[in-house]
Amino acid sequence: MVLIAATAVLIAVLAWSVSTFDRTGVAFAFVVVWAPMTWLGTISRVVTPRLPDRWHELHGFELDGRLYERLGVRIVKRVLRRGPLAAFNPHLHLPDDPTPHRVAQLDQRMRDAEASHAILLIVTLAAAIAVVVSAAASRWTTAAWILLFDVLLNGYPVMLQRYNRALLRRRFG
Repeated sequence: MVLIAATAVLIAVLAWSVSTFDRTGVAFAFVVVWAPMTWLGTISRVVTPRLPDRWHELHGFELDGRLYERLGVRIVKRVLRRGPLAAFNPHLHLPDDPTPHRVAQLDQRMRDAEASHAILLIVTLAAAIAVVVSAAASRWTTAAWILLFDVLLNGYPVMLQRYNRALLRRRFG
């Protein structure tokens, strides 16, 4: 039932944005990225999207965190931990009692969040490419805005989860 209701709302919001906003504008591009993200966030309460374990393996360059820090992931982390955005993922914080079991649960929740955003990153990137391929040069601006919002709303959360999992590994093994 949640899947059907969330999908109906997603379709309605996307249809509304097509009829309301200039399809070359910032608002339209934001909705194209934001609506599927909230849809997947809603349905993931019922059906958790997962990626293969191989996807979640951290590479050597990720283990020290410097690359992600240079890309600004610590700023994103601060923004997501404070203010209204913190309400969206209240279970992605280090537990008060970091037992091995609770740390493993946190790691799995991070992997689930990473999977959701990675799936959306790829799907939205495909949507941006489709916008460019299917239309004239005037749609390049739309694709650029979609890409920007995709990186901000999906790419950075993927990097943040990978960064945090590397921190977990360094701290807890």
